[in-house]
Formats: sequence, structure tokens, C-alpha cells
Amino acid sequence: MRVAELVLEALYQHGVRQVFGIPGDAINDFTYALHNRSDMDFVLVRHEEAGAFAASAQAKLTGELSCCMGTAGGGSIHLLNGLYDAKMDKAPVIAITGQVATDFIGTGYHQEVDTERLFSDVAVYSKTVMDPGQLPGILLEAIKAALSERGPAHISVPTNIAGRKVPFIPGNLQLAKAQSQITPADTALRQAADLIGKSVKPVILAGIGGAEAKADILELARKLKAPIVRTLRAKDWIDEHHIECVGGLGLLGGRAGSKAMDGCDCLIMLGTDYPYVDFYPKSAKTIQVDRDIRQLGKRTTIDVPLHGDVGSTLKALVPLIADKTADGFQQSIREIHEKERKSWAKDETSSDTPLKPQTVLATVGRLAPEDAVFLCDTGTVTAWSARHLTVGDGQRFVLSACLGTMAFAMSGALGAQLRFPDRPVVALAGDGGFAMLMADFVTAVRYNLPITVVVLENKKLGFIALEQEGKGLPEHSIDLVNPDFVAFAKACGGVGLRADSYDGLQSALKEAFSNNLPTVINVAVDPEALIVPPEINMNQAYHFGLAKTRESVETIENALKEHMGKKDASD
Repeated sequence: MRVAELVLEALYQHGVRQVFGIPGDAINDFTYALHNRSDMDFVLVRHEEAGAFAASAQAKLTGELSCCMGTAGGGSIHLLNGLYDAKMDKAPVIAITGQVATDFIGTGYHQEVDTERLFSDVAVYSKTVMDPGQLPGILLEAIKAALSERGPAHISVPTNIAGRKVPFIPGNLQLAKAQSQITPADTALRQAADLIGKSVKPVILAGIGGAEAKADILELARKLKAPIVRTLRAKDWIDEHHIECVGGLGLLGGRAGSKAMDGCDCLIMLGTDYPYVDFYPKSAKTIQVDRDIRQLGKRTTIDVPLHGDVGSTLKALVPLIADKTADGFQQSIREIHEKERKSWAKDETSSDTPLKPQTVLATVGRLAPEDAVFLCDTGTVTAWSARHLTVGDGQRFVLSACLGTMAFAMSGALGAQLRFPDRPVVALAGDGGFAMLMADFVTAVRYNLPITVVVLENKKLGFIALEQEGKGLPEHSIDLVNPDFVAFAKACGGVGLRADSYDGLQSALKEAFSNNLPTVINVAVDPEALIVPPEINMNQAYHFGLAKTRESVETIENALKEHMGKKDASD
């Protein structure tokens, strides 16, 4: 068996069925080996970045290994953004890169890039195979690192190595899955139970690390009569249709989440290292549960750190806790949440044109099939989705959470649809994020992937505008000149639909969810729609007012300049 063949066989035995990338002379042995397999596919994307996003999305959705590939030089470099997305969201991806022949490494040869060094920050493991005899050890170490450390692992293979025979092939290429559950020490559990027992207003902050312990978390919330505030990544497994959940925080949530955090006397963090420190309570006692000991106390002071899996920890902790009687705190938070949801309902069903983003996301959530997989891009679409897209128990929701990079949604949808061919896959993107890698819509057409891409077109980089105004600056450098996305989708061989009204939106979504074809729905949305923070302080109000004043002055100045220019031309 040759080097390239052995790599692919090991990946296959670990569940990899697609390899995303673009061919090149430095990886020809790999693409040819894939060409000769009937049980694995090389998915030819139009940009390696899209391939890395597709692999990252697969790994996020399954927790299992995925793979992307790039040739020497630029092809390898193009993988980096998608791999950083995988790194920061803890997704196990194997990146294979080609390299110049070993004789030329270190000579500045054409397309030579020190990829082992280049990938050393993004990858949990990065090595170059300099001899075929090294391959079995490097290969299994890379797979082990990706799965155990939950991140990208990188293998660089010089072009004169990939086609050579491996002198020794292990009898078993598949690593045994270690079945382990970490439970904190009894003393720590008793300390946590004692702290919770003394609390009057406990609140649960649930993150993606609690996904496998949903029933345990809900049991804890019911026993403590505690509101659950979720991080955005946790929207994948718990959303506001659960009565215990009162939504998220800040621009990605509502008033109820912020009020719960502000008012609690005991915060129980479950599987999260929520980064925005301003939202943590200032005087509450805090308990944090995480299987990664490095996350304990990373963001705020922890009174009782519990090193363990959320599920096994709660199974040991909950029996130590007495049921609490309901008081006014949980009910008051619930009332705030319900009142806010009712205030949002008007915008979520508005027939105003241009359409409100709130209307678009709420309608997508209402009409999407019950097993839909949502992939959300970065920008204002993130905030609108966080607040107004309902994710049901049988649905999934992933995004570029920690890196927060644009262009993830549609590229990730390619990977999701290949991984789950029988499930509807919906990409939610702004016009800025979609346009970055929109060429890969043709990849969906080529491989008959019936993804639905909902493009919210406001003709500007809306979240950047929000950040500019938050600093008191007028909007600048954010206006977009877009192609006709509907015509583009049709030119690719897919379906392009335009939605300019509420009825048109519903009609387009129903068609997209039933036609079994790659579809782009271009929705013109109100460019002036504001994402209002749950609580507005004086500093925010001042800077927003300052920005609007500056924008008004600039508008007047530009009008005067235009008028004077016309006057001079007529004189």
C-alpha cells in the first residue's frame, strides 16, 4: 500500500467519506487514490477555504473526523481560515497538504511553504512525512490528536513521498474509542450542593458542552426552579420553546437573559467558557462544570470548580440537592421573557416592505422541516437568528461561533448536506458573507446537493455599521454593490428565487423546502433595521446619537457638494 492510499484507508476507517479540496500536482497521488475508491469521494470545491469550512461543519455536527486537502503553496494557505474555525469551535479535522519534493525543502523552491510551521498554531498536531516508514506513526498520532484534543491536525506529504510504498502497515488502523466519563471528587460535589442549597436565586448558564446532558440540565433547572440562560452555540440543543430557557445574552439574546444574570445569587455554568465578561454577575457565587480543566475560572472567579463531564457531574450532584420552592425570581424572569417575545411577534409577522430581518428568520424557523440543519453566517444575520429563529428539538444549528468569520454558512452547508443527505440543510447568510464564497454554490449544483441558501440582502455590511455607530462614528466603507443573486443561482444551474414580500417569502421557502434542488432565495431586507441591545446605557445612547448626527451632517455636505458641482457646470 502506498502512502496516499494508507492515509485514505485510515481516514475511511475513522468515518471519513468525503475529502474536500482542489487538485494540484503535489497531491495528485491522493486525488488519484480517491478516484480509484468507490467508498470515498473527492469533493472538488472552487476555493480551498470553502472546503475547510465544509469539513469543519461536518466535524461540528458529528464530533467525528472530517478531512480537507490543499496542494503545495497557495492551496495549503487557503485552508487556514476554515481550519481556524474548526480550532476555535473544537472540531476534529484532518488537513492534508502537499509539499515540494524532499530534495528541495529548504531551498526556496517554487510553491515551497513551510506548512509544518505555518500550521503549527492552528493545528493540535502538525508534521511532515519525510520517509514512508514514518507514516503509520504520524498518521495515527494526527488522528488521535484531532479526536482527543478536538481540533485540526495537519499532515504535510512531499510529492515524492505520497506515491511510495509504506514498508510497514499496522494490522489495525482504527484507534479504539475510549469510553470515559469524568466525575468530580465527592468533596467538591458536596461543596457545590451546599452552595446551591444556600442560594435563593440560582441561574444556569448552559453552553455547547451540555449538549449530551440536556435531560440532566432540565432536571436540575426544574428542581431548582432556575432559569436557563443559553449561549448561542447551545441554541443547537436548547431553545426558547423549552419553558425553562429564557434565551441568550446581549445582542444575541434579550432582556430576560441579562436580568437573570444580573439578579442571580448563584450562577451554575455548565459546559461553557462564555467570553463576554461584562455579562457575568458581580456578586453571585459561581459554580463551573467543564471536562476541560483549562476552562475552569478562565472568564470569571469560580467559587466551586467542578472538573467533569456535565452529564456525569449532574447525575452525581442532583441527588445531593433538595427541591427548591418557587419564589418570585424565576417567575419575574419568565414574565420579562414572555413580554419581550410578544413585543417581537409584531416584527416577526410583519408584511412591511422591505421585509424586516426579524420576519425572515421567524418565517424560516416556522416553515423549515422538523429535521432541518441550519448553518448561520456571521453578521447581523447572527443576531437576528439568535433572537428570532426557533430551533426545534429535532433540528440543528451551527455557526462560526468563536472565530466569527464570514462565509461559513453556505460552504458549511455543502459539508452538512453530504453528511446528512436525507435532511434539509438551510444556510442563513447576509449578502456580504454569501458573496465572499458564492462561487461554491456551483459545487452544490455539481453534486446535486439540495441546500437552501437564504440571503438577507441589505446592501451593506450591517454589523460593521452597528459597530461603527457604537463608537460614535458615521457609517462608512460598508456599502455593497451586489450582483443579481437570483440570476447567479440560475447561471450556476440551480434555482434562484426572489422574495420581496411576506407572501413571496413564504412561497419561496415552501418551494425551496420541497423542490429537492440547490436553491438561493434572495430576500431584500430593511437596511435600517436596528439590533437594539436589551439594556441601553447612557454611553451607548450618546455614541449612537453622535453617529446619527455625523451621518446627517455628511448627508447635507454631500448634497451641497452635488448642488455646487451642478451649479459650476451650468455657469
